[in-house]
Amino acid sequence: MGLYQEKYHVPTFTYDEYEKITVKKDGPVYIVSFNDPGNLNAMSYAQMAEFNEFLIKVRMDHECRVIVLTGEGRAFCAGFNLNDLAMEHPDDMGDVQTMYYLMQRICSDQVVYMHRCEQPIIGALKGYAVGGGMSLSCACDMRILGESFKMNAGYLAIGYTGTDMSGSFYLPKIVGYERAFRIMSSPDRWDAETLHSWGFGLEVVPDDEVVDKAVALAHHMCDTTAPMALRLTKESIHAAVDGTSFETQVKMENRNQVLGAVSQDGVVGRAKMNPHNKQDVKDNPEKYQFKNL
Repeated sequence: MGLYQEKYHVPTFTYDEYEKITVKKDGPVYIVSFNDPGNLNAMSYAQMAEFNEFLIKVRMDHECRVIVLTGEGRAFCAGFNLNDLAMEHPDDMGDVQTMYYLMQRICSDQVVYMHRCEQPIIGALKGYAVGGGMSLSCACDMRILGESFKMNAGYLAIGYTGTDMSGSFYLPKIVGYERAFRIMSSPDRWDAETLHSWGFGLEVVPDDEVVDKAVALAHHMCDTTAPMALRLTKESIHAAVDGTSFETQVKMENRNQVLGAVSQDGVVGRAKMNPHNKQDVKDNPEKYQFKNL
């Protein structure tokens, strides 16, 4: 246990206790996989509980700078695991209470915690993203799409609405109102090429390259930015997406720029750009490297 945990009572950051998700550390990039391929990574209560716990914990993990989110097998996430619908209700809850206080809240907590997560989340998406899986795809900060990726508002096929788990918040901002309305107003499936042409996803690649591409992008972000500055950048972008006013947004940018400037990495960055240090930067590049949080 280091000083981080001992002095500040911060928990240790171990992620090997999970069964329905896996967390692989690749330096400052954490690759998180939904790990129930036999059920197409459908959102069981067990899987959602583990993912929610990870997202709550990882915010404080200063070693994690970017997260890549993917799914094992032939699906990213096939929506809610219908097997769990047959579970008995708690003794003091009826149908409505169980669906509202447990099912819906635990489902939506995933995107709430993704939004709160200070590290950028890159989706490495292939296979099916149905219902809640579509919503999780939309909640990523960026996406690399595999050629097999298909998503749809599957909720509509069982009498539910086409808007759930923040989909109606994110998707119109990603692809525009009309296209988002088309996607969310029927259970039709939408393929990777069509979605990419509408602005959903940075690129479409073969399925066996999707995780590698996302990880490479994550490492590029880590290699070219200061850790605190990257987190503050996500904070500002999310504030804008949330609908802050113009002047409030500018004030947040001002505040974040000052925080970045006075951080240790900001001091190092200015020294690196100082013309008087040009030769020293060449001779001693290690002195001018950004550090972790």
